[in-house]
Amino acid sequence: MKGCFRIVTRCIAFFIVFSIIFSNTSDYLRRPDDESDEIHAFYNEPKDSIDVLFMGSSPILRGVSPMEMWNQAGFTSYVRASALQAPSVTYGLMGESLAYQNPKIVVLLCDNIFLDFDYAEREGDLRRALDGMKMSKYKFQIVNEVTAEDDRQTLLSYMFPLFRYHERWKEINWADAEPAPLMKHSFKKGNVYLRGGEPLEYPENFMIPSDKVSEFNESAKSYIEKTIQLCKDKDIPVLMLHMPKMSWSYEQSMAMENFAKEMGVDYLDCDRQEVRDMLNLDPAVDYYDQGHMNLGGSIKFSQWFGTYLDRTYDLPDHRNEEAYQSWNEDYQVYVEKTTQ
Repeated sequence: MKGCFRIVTRCIAFFIVFSIIFSNTSDYLRRPDDESDEIHAFYNEPKDSIDVLFMGSSPILRGVSPMEMWNQAGFTSYVRASALQAPSVTYGLMGESLAYQNPKIVVLLCDNIFLDFDYAEREGDLRRALDGMKMSKYKFQIVNEVTAEDDRQTLLSYMFPLFRYHERWKEINWADAEPAPLMKHSFKKGNVYLRGGEPLEYPENFMIPSDKVSEFNESAKSYIEKTIQLCKDKDIPVLMLHMPKMSWSYEQSMAMENFAKEMGVDYLDCDRQEVRDMLNLDPAVDYYDQGHMNLGGSIKFSQWFGTYLDRTYDLPDHRNEEAYQSWNEDYQVYVEKTTQ
């Protein structure tokens, strides 16, 4: 009996030591990525403390600043977005987010409803989001779908990223190397802003009405429907949003508006002329490229959009509440970083 006990004890000790070494090695080999870090930092937000969740791909990642909205209106928000986010990933992030937060509203960027997402070609984009996610049934479902379509990607490498990045040991100067664990807390609350950009102009005939019809990708549409249903199941209102973006058309806008009506949710297209007039974005200074605003544009947009959300959905103002004073501290860090 004593011999069995010693064997079990040694096995447990070995497992603990192996796990510590494995985790530390993963932290050294992981490629630091702002998007993965911001997605992971979400878990550190106090349960049911977020009023607004922003979900989707890079235009909302780059263009929405929760800190600007906090300073102006006092509601809390978080951006769970990543570049070229697959609709299946949006669905997974939404599902697990609702296990941590019960938001007053979800703002969903759905431009990817028109895209045929190739898992094999977009592994980098997939990993930006999935590497930041904790293990959950949603992450498992996404990875199973990805690996079923691309046998070069494996379940093990998504469960344990060390198996994907192990060859980085050749690139690392171990004398100066420092571990880079996933971020625990974000003062930006999911926003990854862009600085600079070239002066641009709106394309000729931008958003001119036409009789053309834009078709959805059926797989993408199915995942977006399921994402909206997750919110409906919890009686959470959804606002389908189109961010300011020059690579957009009137036909796409109308298709999205009709889809929102079918789903029974609100829709706001920020490239419609009446909204553009209110936003007053200057394409010569407020854009990074045709698909994204820069830091200045995101500040201008977020101040307007924060007011719109506050007035439309009657959001709470927490700025003077003791439990939310860390948000005032994060805002001060945000101001220091963005004005450097």
